[in-house]
Amino acid sequence: MATECRGTTKRKISKYKIVKAQAYAVLILLVLFGGLIGGFIGRKTAPTKVETVTVTEPQILTVYEADKLPEAEIITYYDVPLSHSLQNYIYEVCTDEKVPMSLVIAMIDYESNFNPEIVSDTDDYGLMQINSVNNEMLSSSYHSADMLDAYQNVFCGVKIIAGYINQYEDYNKALMAYNMGSYGAQKAWENGITSTTYSEQILKLMGSYEQEVENNVASADNE
Repeated sequence: MATECRGTTKRKISKYKIVKAQAYAVLILLVLFGGLIGGFIGRKTAPTKVETVTVTEPQILTVYEADKLPEAEIITYYDVPLSHSLQNYIYEVCTDEKVPMSLVIAMIDYESNFNPEIVSDTDDYGLMQINSVNNEMLSSSYHSADMLDAYQNVFCGVKIIAGYINQYEDYNKALMAYNMGSYGAQKAWENGITSTTYSEQILKLMGSYEQEVENNVASADNE
């Protein structure tokens, strides 16, 4: 059986329709091309989005005007190997924390013999021999990390002894806690020990420094 093939009828398309179709095609191309150009230009010229980031300043060690005390304040410098600038600083911190400066000078004398760079075999650092066990707390609380820096060391040392004085309201107990830690001091008190050679020697030095101040004031009054 042969397959029958149907004849194809050809239709003639007018020139008008061809031109019209071409015009539509050109218009579509222009629209598409214009969109691409616009998008490219938009990306080039669109303003950059700026995100505002708030930067929080870390809490830092309090810095005092070491050489500028209020006119009403009078400080008698101790005859010790500490600069007047550092003694001014110690005076300011002690005043803020309500700790006798004579006590802190006595502690520095006993602990380090005024050597800011001394490190003990038990990892105690600087003027007030602050143990490395305190580093994390001090860094977190005061952002003080260099215990061989005299100013940071005395700032942290005064903060620590002030806390113990406020807690125990007794210089012997506060000094024992500073030296032995709260746990060690508590154990000593439970065994009836309320003072140690450490606390007694520092309080003795404190008395001698207070006497030195009194003598200096008396000498100044007599001039």
